[in-house]
Amino acid sequence: MKRLNDETFAELFGTTKNNVKQFVGSRIDSIDLNFKVMEGRERDELILSVLKKINSPELKNAGGHREVDWEDGWRENLDEFVHSGYDTEKLVPKYYKSNVPIRLNREYIIPVQPDFTYKYTEIFREWLFKEYLAEYDAVYEFGCGTAHNLIHLAELYPEKHLFGFDWAKSSQEIILEVEKQNGLKIKGGKFDFFNPDESIIFEQSSVVFTFGALEQVGSKHEAYLDFILKRKPDLCIDVIGIHELYDQSDLLDYLALQYHKRRNYLHGYLTRLQELAAAKKIEIVKIHRQMFGNLFDDPYSIIVWKP
Repeated sequence: MKRLNDETFAELFGTTKNNVKQFVGSRIDSIDLNFKVMEGRERDELILSVLKKINSPELKNAGGHREVDWEDGWRENLDEFVHSGYDTEKLVPKYYKSNVPIRLNREYIIPVQPDFTYKYTEIFREWLFKEYLAEYDAVYEFGCGTAHNLIHLAELYPEKHLFGFDWAKSSQEIILEVEKQNGLKIKGGKFDFFNPDESIIFEQSSVVFTFGALEQVGSKHEAYLDFILKRKPDLCIDVIGIHELYDQSDLLDYLALQYHKRRNYLHGYLTRLQELAAAKKIEIVKIHRQMFGNLFDDPYSIIVWKP
């Protein structure tokens, strides 16, 4: 049995042990982060199941045609949120699975904690927000879904102006209920990555972030980048699986890349940012491959940049 600690989190986040301890040390200490590494036949059987999933004709591609699916998904969270008496725990997206093997440092592991993936996400999200967002007044999340990231941000920094945008109407309804019933200062609006709303204007001292949302755009990220470049926020943060950061000579990386390609997830985005940086149109602050993920890929890599 092994355990994640301050040092391993520092490696995963691309920072120092002292930095992790300062920002999220108490949260790490409060959670059971023990796990075992899968080996031998058990690991082989899991890899076989992943390969079968990648080759399954039932696996859905990402893209604009999935808008109805996300509308229904966030609607399910909204209904549970209302029926629970406005318990924000009901806004955790259903794609955070419990009691399943996950990826860590190019291995498959079995955690002791049933909801290990979301607990890890909470730790990472809090570190990310404290590391990058403290000094800014306004924060905009695009593809915010159930607004669970913004709710946590509002609890950390109640004085900030927070905005959540998503293409699903049910997402906007969630934000209205959260503001009304839970007293959190979050405003919502409709946003389509493929056809950005040009009427959206950013406040001064602003940060834009996406957390897993850009995977849906595939190679069609130019409209979103143009939208951001015109508005020039002070900082942009993208947390997402990045094609260019996978090592095709490693088995688990190879599987993740095949899964990305099969689902038409985000690709060419980092390359485009690097082209913009070479043209002096943006500054790239950080690129970091975070080797943690779900059964199929590592969607927590970090790109921080400035127009």
